[in-house]
Amino acid sequence: MKHSLRLMRIAGIDIGLHYSWIFIFILITASLAAGLFPQMYPEWEQATYWITGILAALLLFVSVLIHELAHSLVAKARGMSVTGITLFLLGGVSNLEEEPEEPKVEFSMAIVGPLASLILAGVFWGLLQLVEDRQSPLAATIGYLALINGVLAVFNLLPGYPLDGGRVLRSILWSRTGSLIRATNIAATVGQVLGWALIAFGLLQVLAGNLGGLWLALIGWFLSSSAEASRQQLTMREQLRGVRVTEAVRTRPESIGPDTNIAELVNEVFRREQRRAVPVCSDDRVLGIVTITDVREVPQEKWSQTPVREIMTREPLYSVSSKDDLNTAMTLITKHDINQVLVVDNNRCTGVVNRADILNYLQLSHELSFRRPGR
Repeated sequence: MKHSLRLMRIAGIDIGLHYSWIFIFILITASLAAGLFPQMYPEWEQATYWITGILAALLLFVSVLIHELAHSLVAKARGMSVTGITLFLLGGVSNLEEEPEEPKVEFSMAIVGPLASLILAGVFWGLLQLVEDRQSPLAATIGYLALINGVLAVFNLLPGYPLDGGRVLRSILWSRTGSLIRATNIAATVGQVLGWALIAFGLLQVLAGNLGGLWLALIGWFLSSSAEASRQQLTMREQLRGVRVTEAVRTRPESIGPDTNIAELVNEVFRREQRRAVPVCSDDRVLGIVTITDVREVPQEKWSQTPVREIMTREPLYSVSSKDDLNTAMTLITKHDINQVLVVDNNRCTGVVNRADILNYLQLSHELSFRRPGR
């Protein structure tokens, strides 16, 4: 997830904090300090409400992190690559480079998250029994964490994709039908229906005067939109699997030398050839890539005096080979939030494949009702 702040690294997994987390942290702290705790513990001082609210909100996100770590550690144990965990507005997400290859892997990855939350709920409940003063800030914090972890476990077990329960459902359907796409479509449909139900219930709560319904409606919208996005992403991935890069990209692209100035690049390549990126090469060796975005960083009056070597991207250069499939290219483009990757064979750049190339291929395949042999 972009726009996140890297916090730490645990078991080889980068932990990041999305900027939207700040909003929900403030919201949760305020709801505890100005709402829940004053109602339950009217004898506390005002400062105590806020200190306890901040501590409880922080520990809630630690609990969410443990939940996501459980997913990620099981994924790594099953041989999958986990790029990181990001805490954001609605909780947390484990960033996996690929989908599980077998239903049993999907099941184990999905179920371990709610189990971790249930264990945390049990641990906090046990700790609460050791606190003698049930009206103390310590008891209030521990009691809240026991309750909220239980709620998180139950909510995540709802059978709507992409919730953990939806992933469990998908793994079961996948195992029985043998089709990941069919299983995803069913689980995603359940997720969308569940999302719509939460939106409707949340709006009814708002009309009844309970503004907390806005939160339910937001969760419902997120669930419904995520379910549809996941469905589309998997469908695209399956359509691209096995399709070689050469089927969607023109090989042997025009390249430019590092001494070409920006004015020549814009006039001869970007405008005339209607291209947005071009490799920078010397003796067929790739030195970098220059894009329209790079050009925008330079004032137009300096274009004729500025060689592209001063603005090109040198590292990292993401590339695929002509024998790779388009799914590999699209995965790189999506993962690194870029518009294109180089096609490199034997250390020579033989093409550039971008988002538009891939989407055009999908569109044309759909219009022709294209179906590759064996599928």
